[in-house]
Parts: sequence; C-alpha cells; structure tokens
Amino acid sequence: MVYLRHLTTFQLLGIQFGVSESTANDTFNYWLPQLRELLPCSLLEQVKKTLLTMK
Repeated sequence: MVYLRHLTTFQLLGIQFGVSESTANDTFNYWLPQLRELLPCSLLEQVKKTLLTMK
C-alpha cells in the first residue's frame, strides 16, 4: 500500500520495513492480484478493461 500511495522504490521500501529490496518487490507482486480484486479500480483501468474486452 505504501508503494501504491507514494510510488517509492523497492529499495527504499526494503529499508523502511527492514527487508531486502527483492523481498519488498516479491511481497508487492504477491499481494497485487488480491488488492486488484478487493479494491475498486481507477476509471482508467475500467476503460482499459472495457476496450480490451471489445477487441
């Protein structure tokens, strides 16, 4: 959530949370699909999905 809000680097996230850069990256990529299902997507993502399904 910090990455999505602040768009910081995984290196800085690792330092902030006391893990390695790769662990921060892996953790983000693990949770991203679940967050996409739980949280409403932005208008841009909704339009993008609509356009992809129309092709």
